[in-house]
Order: sequence, then C-alpha cells, then structure tokens
Amino acid sequence: MFELPDEWEAFYDDMTERAKQYIKIKYWDISEDDFLLWLQNFETEHQKFLVAIIIYRIMYRNINPMLSMFQYIIDILLPNILDELDIYTIDSLESFHDNLKKGYDLPIRFSAVENVDEQTGKSGSSIIRDFARKGSFHNNFKIAAQNLKNIDRNQVKIIVIFDDIMGTGEQFNTFLENYHQDLEGLICLYTPLTATSLGLASFKAEKYPNVIIKPVELLDENYSFFNKKFMPKIAENIDINDLLQVYKDLVKSKTKLKSNLLGRKDLALTYIFSVSTPNNSLPIFSYNDQNWNSIFPR
Repeated sequence: MFELPDEWEAFYDDMTERAKQYIKIKYWDISEDDFLLWLQNFETEHQKFLVAIIIYRIMYRNINPMLSMFQYIIDILLPNILDELDIYTIDSLESFHDNLKKGYDLPIRFSAVENVDEQTGKSGSSIIRDFARKGSFHNNFKIAAQNLKNIDRNQVKIIVIFDDIMGTGEQFNTFLENYHQDLEGLICLYTPLTATSLGLASFKAEKYPNVIIKPVELLDENYSFFNKKFMPKIAENIDINDLLQVYKDLVKSKTKLKSNLLGRKDLALTYIFSVSTPNNSLPIFSYNDQNWNSIFPR
C-alpha cells in the first residue's frame, strides 16, 4: 500500500466541506444525509483519501447548466446548421424564438434517444419536457422517436435529437439502427449535451450521411478518473495504479459488482447529471445495496 501524503487528512476535510457547501447552495441536488451516508462507505485512510480525490474530480450538472447547454443548442448550433445547409433563413434570433414558442411553421422537430433500453433517453426526454414547460418551444415541435416515420417531409427537413451523454456511442448507434429508415429524407442533428472522444469515434459517418453530431461538451481520455491530467496537486506523486488498486479492492469487498467496475468500457468518468448518472461514470456513485449507500440516482 502506498504512503499517504502528509496533508491528506486536511485535504479530506476540505473536500467533504466543499461537498456540503455544494449541497447547501443547492448546486448538488441531494441532501447532506445522502452525502454522509455515501461517505460512510469509505472506511480506511486510503479509502478516505480516494473519496476526497473523487469529490475533487466530480463534474456535476444540475438542471440549470443542463438547460443552459440546451439553450446553446437552440441559439448557436441549430441556427448554424440551418444556415449552412440552406434549410431555413433566420432573420433574427428574437423572431426565431418567437416562432418556436408560438408553434409557427418551422421545418424542425425535436426528439430524444429513446426505446433502446430501459435506461436510455431518460435525460434527453426530460430536458425536452422541462424546456417546453419553460415556454422555450411549443409542444407542436416535439415528436417521439416511434412517430418519426409519420413526419411530412414536405414540411419538416431536420430532426434535432437530444441526449444527455454520448458515452461509448453504443446507445446512439443502436438508436440509428432502429430508426435510420424513419429518418430517410431528413437531416438528423444529434446534439448530446456531452460526448466522449470514444463515443464520437464509434460513429460511422459513411453509413449515415444524413446524420450530424454536434455535442455541446467534449470529454477526451484525460477526463477518466484514473488519468493523471486533472489530479489535485496533493496526489501528483501517487502512482495511478496504486490508486486504482485501492478503488478495485474497495468495490470488490463492499459491492456485488462483477463487471464494469470502472463504468461502461472502463471510461471511469466522474460526470454526473442531477437527473441521472451516466453508466460510463464510476458505478460507486449510483450503485446501492444493503452494504453500499449511493449518492446520485442512476
């Protein structure tokens, strides 16, 4: 077992207080009791040092930044594509917003990745719902994936597909396999709030020439928890393999997880949405049983 830095306890205290402050100001949408119960999972000194680094590395997106990312799609990404492909001319962003809110004829529909598995599309659909409730666009522009085949191609030219994260790319690729025939004759603009470089690399552009992928946020391999790039200074001399061993020993001894110990495809992300935890993130955030307390929802 590696030797802990001299100041590890102070670092642990600082990180736990930081988390409590995030909860107090309602940036993290959980209770302090939830956090303290989760903290109890980490008992040894090395486990406490590990969880302090995990807290330091958490990338949390509650509904407000999620909706801001959505607004970026509406205000920047979508207008640029409409202009580049000569689909629709926007005279002004104000008039475009007004048309979206009033349900006037626009060659656009919004949908979400769904009907792939029971977990998929939960966040994309919820973002559409929340944004529509805020009056950002009329319900006339929403369409469920299973109804894509019924779209009038003379009226609609582009489908904007929302998703929370493009992790490994497996779910979106499966979605395309299920619905590519229903998307024929349409431009499909896939706008995950977040995408990984692995997910983007999995997309076969030559197979789906009508599909454009424009993530708001991109995570490369440096965002894996077990990568030195974004480690705190106190851990800069710790061998990453030693830290990985502490993590694996903890998970194997206290959970029933047999696979994906580092998340799907071993991406080991610390990325969290308030409405769900991506399956590419470390499972210790959302895993729950009689011996392990979760902190965030799956």
